[in-house]
Amino acid sequence: MPSSNKFSIDDLKEIKKKELSKADSYQLLNNNLEYVLNRISNNISYASIAREFNINVANLCFFLNQDEIKQKKEIALEIASDKQVEIARAHLESIEADDTNATVRKKSELSQFELYLAKVKCRKKYDLNFIVTGK
Repeated sequence: MPSSNKFSIDDLKEIKKKELSKADSYQLLNNNLEYVLNRISNNISYASIAREFNINVANLCFFLNQDEIKQKKEIALEIASDKQVEIARAHLESIEADDTNATVRKKSELSQFELYLAKVKCRKKYDLNFIVTGK
């Protein structure tokens, strides 16, 4: 364990044997907030991020849903969903005139799946059935 109360990613090698407590998880995530948000915007799953930091996924979710962090998380998810849409567009644009029917269907299904992932990550922007209820 490091002597100070601040943890870094390098310190995780020492701590790997035991999952961090909720308070230590929050401190570690707060010290590495930009890194975590970058990972989210690069379509890395919460489970992978939690495993990387050796913390519980629930602690990661609770941390990301704090009022002061939630907006930043939503922006990162919107960036991630925009990347998914670009991947979907690339699948459709890769369809050639001489492609077989099976190839066209496969690329179309890949595109639909990527659009589905984008919709899951950012419902406000990509879900046509999402209704915003105001305060």
